[in-house]
Amino acid sequence: MSSSSVLAPNYDFEVDHLVIGAGVVGLAIAERLAARGGSTLIVDKNDAAGQETSSRNSEVIHAGLYYPTDSLKTRLCIRGNQLLYELCDKYNIEHQQITKWVVAQTESDLAYLENLSKKAHQLLLPTTRMPGSPTYMLTQKEMKAQEPHIHGLAALVSPRTGIIDVHGLMQFLEMRIQEHGGDLVLQCQVTGIERLGSAATKDPAHSRGSFKVEMMSPAGPVVAKAATVINSAGLHSDKILQMLHDSAPQDTSLKALAPYKLHYCKGHYYSYSGPSLVSRLIYPVPDKNLAGLGTHLTLDLAGRMRFGPDILYVDSNDDYSIDEEVVGSRSSMDAVAKVIQTYLPRVDASSLYPDYAGIRPKLAGPGEPFRDFEIERLGGFVNLAGIESPGLTSSLAIAEYVEQMLV
Repeated sequence: MSSSSVLAPNYDFEVDHLVIGAGVVGLAIAERLAARGGSTLIVDKNDAAGQETSSRNSEVIHAGLYYPTDSLKTRLCIRGNQLLYELCDKYNIEHQQITKWVVAQTESDLAYLENLSKKAHQLLLPTTRMPGSPTYMLTQKEMKAQEPHIHGLAALVSPRTGIIDVHGLMQFLEMRIQEHGGDLVLQCQVTGIERLGSAATKDPAHSRGSFKVEMMSPAGPVVAKAATVINSAGLHSDKILQMLHDSAPQDTSLKALAPYKLHYCKGHYYSYSGPSLVSRLIYPVPDKNLAGLGTHLTLDLAGRMRFGPDILYVDSNDDYSIDEEVVGSRSSMDAVAKVIQTYLPRVDASSLYPDYAGIRPKLAGPGEPFRDFEIERLGGFVNLAGIESPGLTSSLAIAEYVEQMLV
């Protein structure tokens, strides 16, 4: 450990802030807390940062259009969009403000997009970087003039949507954590958490207390004492919170952070070996319960098209394998192409192939209604649950939000 950790009796080290999970959100939180001052440690069980949800997504900077007006997803996505573009511009993190179209195929789709545009004008205020209209509509004729291969009745344009090199972003955050004197320790899995010295206070729910955190590292067991613990473990956050409950089953104040069940939603992404047919991101109208944003078309920073994700609820939170005989079969590729062809008729099924898969930590199960991000504090313990899309876009805003909770 660096100077951010001080040896203490009965502990291998002490730290002011311990962040569990080094995905993009955990890294953003650790960077923010380390910059504020005080010793900061971020741990992850994998052998590199961002190996799970953060590196297996569409790499899109969202504008914050879809979710309920008063939700954390909306508020933090809008704020995160602004912070992320500012960071990328200032530190030359590779990105493109490429814009997005949401394409209507039916009259009901068109009505949805018109309402979405009205909502965007209420929520997305002009900024110095983006002083223009947050959204606007295109007619079918206007669509054809700009993107001749796209089929639809009309399109909602989101000029604030972009793409980013998420690996470059995470590498930058890692570097900044270290510059601020913080530590990132990999291959370090949390095995137990116990709250210390708070159960006997008059107000245990708000007393900071401190925490005993047991971990397993390549060198063997490690025990840390942390003044604050931030559970940003993504697909494993429910298990981390359960450890806290298991350590003190009689502590009634822990009811303020109730255990929850995560649903693992696997999505496959498909690349395209043919020429790119568009110059911006193309999305269908999303599912009504916002379980997903549809099988959309995104571009990488080299301009290559890719499609996805689909939605498949699974039991495993770490199986990223692709069953080529099922997902990659000709019939499967034909089915994926049929969905894409509703807005891009010229896509060739024979040029599609499964590229990679990601797993999203959802609070909503199959067919269940919208669930928001859950970010809650109990004393010095901050719990983040259901941090899926738009988690990447929201990452810097989530870090800001968590820091404010701990002031």
